[in-house]
Amino acid sequence: MGLKAVKAGMLISIRGTSSEKGSGQAENGFTLLEILIVVAVLALFVGLAAPRLPDIAGTRIQQDARKVSIILQTARRKAVSLRRYYRVEVDLEKDSLSVSYYGPEGTYIPDDKVHSIQLKDGDITDVVNSTDGKILEGKGMIRISPRGFIEPALIHIKDKRKHVVTVEPSPVNGRVAINEGYTEFQTE
Repeated sequence: MGLKAVKAGMLISIRGTSSEKGSGQAENGFTLLEILIVVAVLALFVGLAAPRLPDIAGTRIQQDARKVSIILQTARRKAVSLRRYYRVEVDLEKDSLSVSYYGPEGTYIPDDKVHSIQLKDGDITDVVNSTDGKILEGKGMIRISPRGFIEPALIHIKDKRKHVVTVEPSPVNGRVAINEGYTEFQTE
């Protein structure tokens, strides 16, 4: 006779070989092989359906916004630690961000140690800052002082479904907020 176990209210038995079974004995439960096949088929269906489900952990536009947040915080840390003026350059045509610092030649030099990023799913619609106002095309800049002060600014990102998020660095402490929707620039 085979080994039997009760698990979650379901009778499962592992059938023995034919020599172990008595003649005319009824077989109850499922074989281990049958259970493994059902689990494999279910896993296949879940694997095919999962990419079509909404992103539970956060939308793709949120992932792009987090990348923007990381590059702003990295540029601020570098400005403070190296005591240099930095800026984050936002290219609206390429939907990319890069970091540069003010060099001894009096020009901004790309910081090769900070990798540029290009958004995968979002489009940068505009950059708003206290110096230049709203920039809708070309390049927008967000300037950072050696003391860590970030120019008041907003970066608006939109996805293909017209979902918008606003990336807003705090001028004083460098924390970056990611807000749902289009946030207007507040002038005081």
